[in-house]
Amino acid sequence: MPAGIKTRPLSRYLKDYKHSQTHCSQCGKELDRMALVFRGQVINKEAIAKMDQPIDEELWRNLSQELTALCRFCSEISFNSNSSYFDIIAFKQYLFEQTEMNHSTVREYVVRLRRLDEILAANNYPRDRIAGESIHQRIMDDVPVAAGDNYRIALRKYDQYLAWQRESTPGNVYLERA
Repeated sequence: MPAGIKTRPLSRYLKDYKHSQTHCSQCGKELDRMALVFRGQVINKEAIAKMDQPIDEELWRNLSQELTALCRFCSEISFNSNSSYFDIIAFKQYLFEQTEMNHSTVREYVVRLRRLDEILAANNYPRDRIAGESIHQRIMDDVPVAAGDNYRIALRKYDQYLAWQRESTPGNVYLERA
């Protein structure tokens, strides 16, 4: 660094950034605890503590453009979700952006659908049965646990998401997630 340019450890910039964030960048929920994401990777506090290389304000401005603050729920769904049958991340965003549901209701639908995805995977449910319209009825007919009210409602909401997706992408052939 040239003489006279003020620098601070990267960890200090990151800590200040974390404390300045008030809302999740995906769902808009007020943050109490958060996950910090840089270039698609969650940075935990232990990693931040080790980032002691000095950087200047200009470099920080460039790096900070690539940071994202997420609530724990959005972080968990985005980075710790291995869904096989449903596009859980897109479904979550649809519920937040296209419906008037509150955060806790969205969370319930997403968690239920994620659990159902795990059940289907554990039972080696045929992926081709998930394609097309009205998937909720097929799954409820094939998998007895899916007939429970909690799963039935989540599956209906997922069908609404798929219908919305088909309508919002005219001319495109919708491909189910495989």
